[in-house]
Amino acid sequence: MSTTTKQHFCNLDLYLSGFFLCITVAVVIVNVTLRYAFHGGLFWAEEVSTASFIWSVFIGSAAAYRYKMHIGIDFITRFGPPSLRTLIAVIIDGLMLGINGYIVYLSYQFIQANSLKRTPVLDIPAIYVNSALSVGFTLITLYALNFLYQDLRKLFGLQKS
Repeated sequence: MSTTTKQHFCNLDLYLSGFFLCITVAVVIVNVTLRYAFHGGLFWAEEVSTASFIWSVFIGSAAAYRYKMHIGIDFITRFGPPSLRTLIAVIIDGLMLGINGYIVYLSYQFIQANSLKRTPVLDIPAIYVNSALSVGFTLITLYALNFLYQDLRKLFGLQKS
């Protein structure tokens, strides 16, 4: 796999989040323009923009976690004496892995419980919208597992900080 292809694949969460955000913005702008210019809008615009926004938020939050852009995690990791920072990071990574792994399990339960539900306007299976939960939290769980592995290597001196 070439370097460029690998970079694109590694940034797939950013591309998908941006794609869904662009859909949200475009549909809303078109619908508002149609409402004001022609006194009528697209009947499906709200549902599509909401579903796209949901996907953008959950995939985007995973991308933000991957780049450690969530303020609470950064604050807690930097808290404490320098000698304990790696240990604190390992504890936080373990907590993030456990909590997000549990949320993945709960989101799977949620999808199963609502498997027959359909969207009100477009009448498509709601699983297409609800799956954003599982995808987003699965990505966060995988990133947390990677961070835990890296911080454990730092803690045991197998990798430079």
